Amino acid sequence: MRVLLLSNWFPPVISGSSHYAKSLALALAARGLEVSVVTLDWGKQEIDSDADISFPIHRLPLIRIPKLPLFYNLELMGFAFTPANVRRLCQLIDQFRPDVLHCVNHLFDTNFLAVKAARSAGIPLVGSITTPVQHQNSLIQRFYHALDFATIGWFGVRRWDGIVSLDRTVHDYVGRVYGPQAQARSQVIPFGVRLDSAVQYDDASVARSTRPQILMLGHIHPFRNPVQLVRAMPWVLKEIPDARLVLAGRVDLREPVTAARSLGLAEDQVEFRGETPHRESVRLMKESHVFASWVTGPYPSLGTAPVEAMLCRTPVVSDVPEDLFGEGGLQDQENIFLVDSSDPLSIADALIRLLKEEALRRKIGEGGRRFVMEYLDWGRIAHQMEQFYESVLKERTLRELSKC
Repeated sequence: MRVLLLSNWFPPVISGSSHYAKSLALALAARGLEVSVVTLDWGKQEIDSDADISFPIHRLPLIRIPKLPLFYNLELMGFAFTPANVRRLCQLIDQFRPDVLHCVNHLFDTNFLAVKAARSAGIPLVGSITTPVQHQNSLIQRFYHALDFATIGWFGVRRWDGIVSLDRTVHDYVGRVYGPQAQARSQVIPFGVRLDSAVQYDDASVARSTRPQILMLGHIHPFRNPVQLVRAMPWVLKEIPDARLVLAGRVDLREPVTAARSLGLAEDQVEFRGETPHRESVRLMKESHVFASWVTGPYPSLGTAPVEAMLCRTPVVSDVPEDLFGEGGLQDQENIFLVDSSDPLSIADALIRLLKEEALRRKIGEGGRRFVMEYLDWGRIAHQMEQFYESVLKERTLRELSKC
């Protein structure tokens, strides 16, 4: 089977969907599928990790736009849905002759580019939804859903032959926003950690910190707001005076910083470390005793960083549903510790238990690693993806035959 993967971002661009696209392409190629990748030319230098890539990568030109609050000040934004790029993509399809075109992430205009090219070429189009459109305000959320349906959905997602939802939350989002027919074409196929970083998690040379350490990793913004975690720290410090909270990530939201200072928390008790390279982030995961992670929007998800923490045997505190990846996957206080992330006291109780009870930390840490190795293995994911491609191809063939 031949698969043409289209992703707005691809390494060396650093983002979750970028590394998802690369790891998926590598895993599919490892299964023996013929893979080719199309992405955008952001003008960045190639990196050494591209040496592990055996498939071609084509980079399309785009019109760059400046950072805007509308797009959460993302640095790499632009327009790629141009007549010239439609012709370029159609030419690549004609040369490679893929069985399936797979578009990663529905939020960018490469979604429309994929729809136009797939229709022109007459090939099935599959898409992975990695990020739901969301807002904390319920009224704005409803407006976003309507706008999402009328633009990204109507001209993009609803025209996909198959939808890959990374978890059950995304699957529910597809049904709520794009309708039951779209949800019927959706299948939950999870994500794994970066394949090019897997060796780091097995390095046992990094010891746990001598101080009880809690880590939250990722850029601080409205959808990853650790303010309730900060507000939990006075209770934690009352029970464990030498505990420390480390927040590693660019600070785009001042609320948690202001909360820490207003609570009288010293910088060595709540440390805002700023943007942190990936290798240093993995070291922090290995040093820390607890990893806290949740999304402060209406669609909870696990994310890549807590999965990496699980591989480091660091217990994860989160607020996701147990059936996020299906029944029997996540299990509260077996491979994850679930809390009410809107309640500082609930967070504090979990942190205190984990910091005090070494046996519980070890159990959840080991359980988390087993969960990732079993459920989020890229070999298993690639197998599920190949089966999904085959089902989409079969369904499309049956539809075409029914028209005859």
